Amino acid sequence: MVSNIKSKVVQSIKNKKLNLFGLFLLIAFFILVVTKLSETYVETIPFSIEYKNLPENNVITIDTLPQVNVTVSTNGFKLLSYYFYNPTYSLDFKNNTSIKDNTYLWLAEKGTYDFKQQLGQSVKIVSVKPDTLLFPYGVLSVKTVPVVLSSKVNYAPGYDVLYDIVLEPDSVKVIGSEQEISKIDVIKTQTFNLNDVKSDLNHPVKLDLPESSERLKISEDNVIVKAQVEKFTEGTFEIPVTILNKPNTIEINYFPKYMKVYYYVSLKNYKLVKPHDFKIECDYNTVLKTKTSYFTPKLIINSDHIKSAKLKQNKVEYIIVK
Repeated sequence: MVSNIKSKVVQSIKNKKLNLFGLFLLIAFFILVVTKLSETYVETIPFSIEYKNLPENNVITIDTLPQVNVTVSTNGFKLLSYYFYNPTYSLDFKNNTSIKDNTYLWLAEKGTYDFKQQLGQSVKIVSVKPDTLLFPYGVLSVKTVPVVLSSKVNYAPGYDVLYDIVLEPDSVKVIGSEQEISKIDVIKTQTFNLNDVKSDLNHPVKLDLPESSERLKISEDNVIVKAQVEKFTEGTFEIPVTILNKPNTIEINYFPKYMKVYYYVSLKNYKLVKPHDFKIECDYNTVLKTKTSYFTPKLIINSDHIKSAKLKQNKVEYIIVK
């Protein structure tokens, strides 16, 4: 019992000595840090650039804005803050630049005062590099270009789009420098993928903006893909063949006199399609020019209800009998 108490007292004294040693070590480290930070250092601070007061009808045409490296002399306390964030310099195009050959020129001597104000009186500026920055610019222009759909739409068996897929809007305005927008003829959409489609389309799709889009303004961020989707079926008709431009002085015999037409139509419009919606014509003047021994029939469709149509044959044989 007495032995246990003695052991605990000794352990407690040791722990207090250890804690006291740690405290002194921490104080010593703190004094060392303060001493070091109180000293003067020369360091280079990189400043990112943002700009203001650029005329509304101008646009900067470089891909990436440069940075300015400011070498300063100051104490460690002041420098320490710049290790935790990236400082930004606000370049004033109205007051701190000049213009030459469609290029804004910024001189370091014009920005030194701004840096001094931003860094504070306790900071001495040693140098500002580079000493000159060039910002080529273009005058804003507006161009209307069509939107082109990039799509992979697969319809369910027996289904198809009734009319063409439409985009709303089908064109957009591109605003930027004349040099840049002159290279843009169309704006494509991002790839639009759908499978097993059985119902109408009414989907937004984003535009695939050009690489220089950061310097361009587009009137729309996306467009709407619209289409009427219906169940489709196939039908057939026997249609008579008509010979055009045959001289009255000759008689010809041709075969076949009728040809089968296969057409593709939505199920709801199937009964609206009639034989008179089709014509098959052969032009006698064509065989005279080409000196062929057969006609090439031309299928004419006179109905908006028909999605597509085709002939089973592509020749009409003939002979001159008189």
